[in-house]
Amino acid sequence: MNSPATPSAASGAGSAQSTPTVTKSDFLAAEEIKGILQGREKAEQERIIRWVTESLGLMIMAPEASAHAATRPAPTPAQSFVHLGESSAPTPASAKNIKSFVGERKPKSDMQFAAVAAYFHRFESPDRKDTINAADLQEASRLARGYGFKKPLVTLNNSVRQGYFDRASRGQFRLNAVGENLVAMALPGTGGELPPNTTRRSGRNQARKRRKMQSKKTNVS
Repeated sequence: MNSPATPSAASGAGSAQSTPTVTKSDFLAAEEIKGILQGREKAEQERIIRWVTESLGLMIMAPEASAHAATRPAPTPAQSFVHLGESSAPTPASAKNIKSFVGERKPKSDMQFAAVAAYFHRFESPDRKDTINAADLQEASRLARGYGFKKPLVTLNNSVRQGYFDRASRGQFRLNAVGENLVAMALPGTGGELPPNTTRRSGRNQARKRRKMQSKKTNVS
């Protein structure tokens, strides 16, 4: 007696299969990101990558120096990985100094100079730091301009009111997004705020003109 026919296993398996999801290869994804960043300034590219990688919490294997790889001990796991957003310290041949960086950015006031100095310490200096204080600003001014501030702390406090800095701990100031954009995007330029002493001088001149006009009206009447 023949048993009833049953559906074949092959046809059942075939009907259960779903269409595979097509995803871009790593190479195509990298090319797409490269196309977005291409043509932008290096500092802008680094800032975009830093923002994206920090938001995604990505890490990559740090490249090892090939010249001394054979003689150096194997790195520990903590030494082998770095965050993408935290670029490694530049080599002596490519490292910028504060004087050349200020020459490139050309700040037009003491507050803009403070923002440029903080940006240099945070992103360009071989010995990077997230915040600066009055002593850091004074040293940067001496190295870049050949003279220091009379009151560097006052300049930093004014820069906070201008919107370039946030206060970190006591005596420490952190460049914020507005300050970063000023240095990376706006400078060098022809605009910007006037130095504080220029603003005061302009105010005195206007007051003097008003007094002269009032005096003339009094004499005429």
